[in-house]
Amino acid sequence: MHSLPNTLLRMSIIALCSTAVATGCMLDRRAIASWGAITPTQYCPGDMLRASYDFLGSETCSTDPAVRCADYFPTVTLNSTPMVFPTQTLPPGYRGSFDFAAPATGDAVTVAFHSSNNPVTIPTDRFDGGSRVFVQRTNVTDVNIAARRITDMRSMAFTHTGMCEGASHAYAPGDLTASPLLSPNMRLVNLCNNNGVHVIVTFSGGAAMPYSTMLTPGECLDIARPDIPAGTDASRIIEVRPLSPDPAARCSATGPNTPPMTLRTTAALACR
Repeated sequence: MHSLPNTLLRMSIIALCSTAVATGCMLDRRAIASWGAITPTQYCPGDMLRASYDFLGSETCSTDPAVRCADYFPTVTLNSTPMVFPTQTLPPGYRGSFDFAAPATGDAVTVAFHSSNNPVTIPTDRFDGGSRVFVQRTNVTDVNIAARRITDMRSMAFTHTGMCEGASHAYAPGDLTASPLLSPNMRLVNLCNNNGVHVIVTFSGGAAMPYSTMLTPGECLDIARPDIPAGTDASRIIEVRPLSPDPAARCSATGPNTPPMTLRTTAALACR
């Protein structure tokens, strides 16, 4: 048996197609697999997470005053387990989000998404022939989405490509922010020199002033060492160059050029 709200919704669409829109309309029914999300999906305690939903996708709402999307908006309610925020009823709409702090304890947080409408109907700006297309997102059942606390150490490998900048040797920096999985509360634990030559490593982009040190071939630098400035573990940019210039490289402003050899490092990070 169909629920009364859904029956009334279908009747309103039929009435709209036959009266408000002289050319009629067409229903495009599409099941939606999962309509809720949490980002990031992995976190450190203290991170800010975002619970969001999107029924619109690539569709664009009708701009005809006689066919208003607002008349079909669902209202989405959020709950969390463990309860890190009270029940949230988001403003009606096809898209919405809510930001909240990740829990300080436990291994995960789960957000339950509930929509007032099933299906969710969208009057679009598309036409099929002379008929306006109404998209119906079906299978809009309650969904539970989990984000998990990062409990292990994470490694990031960097390739510092050798380049010529005029007559100078240059190397691509390693950017710790390039990973979508990186939590802002992750800190460097160590950095390893994966090269057969001595290198100078410079850490920057953190709370401390840039810090440089030399690493021997295969050496791993413990960032917690007492002689390393506080805040270096929060660095986000790693620059590397060989202690001695690559003798095989040939760089000039006019070329032809032979870039210096590529260098490699590996960084280990953990929640702190």
